[in-house]
Amino acid sequence: MTDDPAPPRFVPRRHAYLPVLSWVLVGLVFAWFALWYFVYRPTGEERLQQAAFREGLDLIQTHYVQDIDRERLYQGAMRGMVGALPDPYSVYRTPEQMQQLDEDTRGEFGGIGIVLPPWPEKPVVDEVIEGGPAQKAGIRAGDVITQVDGVDVLEMRRDKLVAMVRGKVGTTVELRILRESTDEELTFKVERGRIEVRTVKSEMVAPDIGMLSLMMFDENCSDEVRKALENLTGQGAKGIIFDLRSDSGGLVKEAISICDMFLDKGMILSTSSRGELTEPPAMATPKTVLSMDVPVVILVNGGTASASEIVAGSLQALGRATVVGTVTVGKGAVNQVFHLPDASGMVITVAHYQLAGGKIIEGNGVKPDVVAGEWPERPQGLSLQELGEWYRTNREKTRSEQMDAALRVIRQKLGAD
Repeated sequence: MTDDPAPPRFVPRRHAYLPVLSWVLVGLVFAWFALWYFVYRPTGEERLQQAAFREGLDLIQTHYVQDIDRERLYQGAMRGMVGALPDPYSVYRTPEQMQQLDEDTRGEFGGIGIVLPPWPEKPVVDEVIEGGPAQKAGIRAGDVITQVDGVDVLEMRRDKLVAMVRGKVGTTVELRILRESTDEELTFKVERGRIEVRTVKSEMVAPDIGMLSLMMFDENCSDEVRKALENLTGQGAKGIIFDLRSDSGGLVKEAISICDMFLDKGMILSTSSRGELTEPPAMATPKTVLSMDVPVVILVNGGTASASEIVAGSLQALGRATVVGTVTVGKGAVNQVFHLPDASGMVITVAHYQLAGGKIIEGNGVKPDVVAGEWPERPQGLSLQELGEWYRTNREKTRSEQMDAALRVIRQKLGAD
């Protein structure tokens, strides 16, 4: 009798891929160190600069005549670095300014509901938003702001002044105002509210003429423009006046979408970075929102910039619209917002664009086909009260002249049709 054969012994199977995987991991680690050594490793000069910066920071904090906040030094260094760029549109933003920028893009923020002129000027109220806290408090267009919460602001940069006036909903801000009708400074304590900017407005200005106004190119404004155009044509508009005056721009993608509503073919814009095309040119699609038979007049002024210049310049270059007003700002830069780990950020110019026919906006602006509403030279020696009245009067006068010219042009086009 023979013994039964022993049962087969279980031998764990070795995974054949483990050695390969190990070598792959070793290769990746080696590649990372090589990349760091040859590409990212600071040069000797860079190491010296970094050490000098740290030592300079320590020297100021140790030896400066008074205590200084480290955060203030950090933000000053960041501003100085970005400010060294030969470009007025690249800026450093503090966390508070980044929050304001995000709110602007959404078209909703906490404030009092006033609009300041887009060009450098004394802080004169350009417009008071209807139904906002400022209007309810009695602030008017043409008022000159001298102080905000006790701080003199007559020589303050516009962005810094805006940041001071805005704030958390429900908090109060105190404004000192000079007004033409009184020799005294007026004080207004205004509670900040949730300001929802109505970026798109439309109305019939004549039985056959519709007017569309756009304040800024914020998120999804193209959808509102589409609805407004459909509404105006539904009411019988045979001609459209598109008001882009004092529109400081916004999102380029929204500008391209809006251009496409008026066009059935043609290049809207192309962008270049460091001398090379960064992406394919933006082209109009055959389907339009507004029939090509409907004449268009675009209103512009010295506050029309960036994305609004894309719309005015592209439609003008492609022969789709007549531009009326004054020369625009001339900002042909594409800016990208970069968020930093401490909630601050940088707005950096990453490209420049050109329009159909090679039209360059940067430094040139959009030149109107019909010049109207040019501002007179400001008289010397005006008091602040007189400045506010001069600004308010000429703002109304120039805008009225531009509107009259736009109506004349659109009626001529309708008559010719």
